[in-house]
Amino acid sequence: MKINTSLMLMLALFTAWPAQSQTQALRSAVIIGLSQYGANTGATTLEGVPHDVESAKRIAAAMGIPANQIRLVRDQEATKEKILQEIRQLGERTRDGGRSFIYFSGHGTRYWDPAVNGCVEGLLTHDGQAITNAELAQATQKVTAGADKVITMIDACHSGGVTSSKAATRSIGGIEFKPKFTFKASSAADACSQPSNLKTRSLLGEATRLGALQENVVQITSSRPDEVSFDEPGKGGLATQGVRDCLLGKAVDKDGSGAVSLAEIQQCAQSFIDLRLKGAKDLTPHHVSVSGNRNLIPVAVQRPTTTQVAAATPSPAPAVTSAPAATTAATPAPTAPARPPATMAANTTPVSTAVPVTSPSPPPAAPPNTASRPPSTPVVPVIQTPAAPPVTATATPGPAPATSPPPAVTPAVTPAAQRPEPSSAVAATPPAASTPALAQATPAPAAPEPMLASLATLTDIEQQRDPRIVLDVKLSKSVLKIGKDALDLSIKSSHDGYIYMVLLGSDRKSFYVLYPNGLDKDNRIKAGQTRRLPRPDWQLEAAGPPGTDHLLVMVSSSPRQIDRLTMAEPSATNPFTFALNEIGGRTALINFLVHNKDGEGSERFGAKLLTLKEVL
Repeated sequence: MKINTSLMLMLALFTAWPAQSQTQALRSAVIIGLSQYGANTGATTLEGVPHDVESAKRIAAAMGIPANQIRLVRDQEATKEKILQEIRQLGERTRDGGRSFIYFSGHGTRYWDPAVNGCVEGLLTHDGQAITNAELAQATQKVTAGADKVITMIDACHSGGVTSSKAATRSIGGIEFKPKFTFKASSAADACSQPSNLKTRSLLGEATRLGALQENVVQITSSRPDEVSFDEPGKGGLATQGVRDCLLGKAVDKDGSGAVSLAEIQQCAQSFIDLRLKGAKDLTPHHVSVSGNRNLIPVAVQRPTTTQVAAATPSPAPAVTSAPAATTAATPAPTAPARPPATMAANTTPVSTAVPVTSPSPPPAAPPNTASRPPSTPVVPVIQTPAAPPVTATATPGPAPATSPPPAVTPAVTPAAQRPEPSSAVAATPPAASTPALAQATPAPAAPEPMLASLATLTDIEQQRDPRIVLDVKLSKSVLKIGKDALDLSIKSSHDGYIYMVLLGSDRKSFYVLYPNGLDKDNRIKAGQTRRLPRPDWQLEAAGPPGTDHLLVMVSSSPRQIDRLTMAEPSATNPFTFALNEIGGRTALINFLVHNKDGEGSERFGAKLLTLKEVL
């Protein structure tokens, strides 16, 4: 039988096309902008919306969403059916454990609904229909079920509501600000001019009613239920301008955790709006609201090149007699090693100062099987207190030797990310030159107390967790006697994953990545499996000083990359990687644990923060 190969090829391409068009991505977005409405709606044109769309694209890019994963729905195309269809398809496009961003700029509306015998709020579409919060939540069900985090931003009046039907265009400094609201055609419009009889749940309330978890969703709205939010011609919505500029760099890390949360971005954006509407007659600024996971870190924070993180090198101690194969030795640097602060750590031989690692750690070896591991002498953890504290060096074009009293100096290391001190703005994508006065509204706060900042770092990491991954972590002892007791805990996870353990010691000087380490790299765990750590061939004994240790235990769906810490890969002789407890080290730790590399698997993880006491 003769086969037409050309026809078969065409059929193959045709059948493959739908799958290709719905290729899943780790991060994706839908951006909806309605500047012009149908004549029958009675809605005014919003000249600033095209600028909102561009701002939303910049926000999405900062969140790590590729341009080819951003869907735009504009003006005539933005009917109710089309908008809901695109949001439902977002759930199809977003890979399990990814992140999604939904943005809307246009008119909000309110109308009388006989079905509920009251007024209902919604987003006005081009064809004069309204999308209620219930309908929006239903359309997002698939994306909230599969994604690690979903961020929705609505810049429309009544992303809250309006105070009264008298709200109208305001002239401030010669600029006409339009309210982003219009009544949907209704015979009972006057009855809906006040929000006291609203029958509408918030989007967050509707989404959680349908099964979304509050820790995994965020709703950003431009105003409260009884406020008017404004559109500025040539620049866009005030809320969008403020959120954009603050997310892209203006917001300040007030708690010194090493990252900027949405709560901190909200404060910064509100300062912008307050300043922009200052002096307006008979008008108080509308308030940006963030509900859901307010502590979400939306972007991986960048650190300045002048920040340097020291490499971990323990003080001289007896060599380990037996251990798993060590990783490739690091090339010595021309400077003397810095010694890490005293805490719990394995006893190892000295090693040359480490240089930055540019390739990721090797993948985990065979599945854990302690019975098949070669016998080795148990390791007693000891790290001596440094003769001189670690020093942060400053470099301009490239790394330079640190200056500190001998014998201990900090080797110059070029960081992978860039991040300013808490008292300065975050250096990221430059914001539009439309907000020169924002810095006046957000003065730099005093640097936070180091102990509070370090706890804020661990808390920030824990609050990015996905509660669907449940961890059962049990300590054998929560009080350890220095020089006598060793750390011992069991970990059980509801999902397959990779274990990470980070210790903030009682000295508060460093964060130690205790596991995986140079002696034990296989950190995989199966769902329902109980893992006991540390293993018999590496032990962690309390080494002081007296005080409280904080231990973060985390199970991630995909492996993290140790090279995000910009330090030597752990080895059998130098087992624990650490990040100094300064702003650069705190940022590096958050980026290492929270933000997965682009396109490398699920970003979700479970986490638990524990405390231990070290006593004499």
